[in-house]
Amino acid sequence: MSSFVPSTNLDTSNSIVPNDGFFPDIELDDVRKRTGLSDVFTNDRIVAATQDAIMEVNAVLADWVDDQDAATLADVPAKSYGETSEKTHWYLTAVCHRVRSMMVETTRDYDSTKSGRDRADALEATSDRWMQSSNEAVARLMGRKRTTVDLI
Repeated sequence: MSSFVPSTNLDTSNSIVPNDGFFPDIELDDVRKRTGLSDVFTNDRIVAATQDAIMEVNAVLADWVDDQDAATLADVPAKSYGETSEKTHWYLTAVCHRVRSMMVETTRDYDSTKSGRDRADALEATSDRWMQSSNEAVARLMGRKRTTVDLI
């Protein structure tokens, strides 16, 4: 009797995705912890999504950064919770939740049955929710009021 045991040889090292100097670098372990991404997703794939998320969030925050009298996000006055400032917390949340949205959005089931379409629709709603959470974190980082608008 023989058996086949698949091996993925995943790289589980804690890679660090460098940032622009103002915002903190992002650790993959932190991304996985904040988003619940399992080792089904390779580090290479998460690094690529994290780089995209960093660039997108940084672009949204560019004007806000220009208005700050600080060299780094850690230097921007903010309340601290433990060792993390409120601003850093919201930034990491914005990036990590955007990563999760991208990962969910690009992970589709190839099943074309009705149940497969239903799962894909559920994933799309989940992806939208993670993106909404990312956008809310950006707004909180910039000190904007939180507003919800529904189209009728």
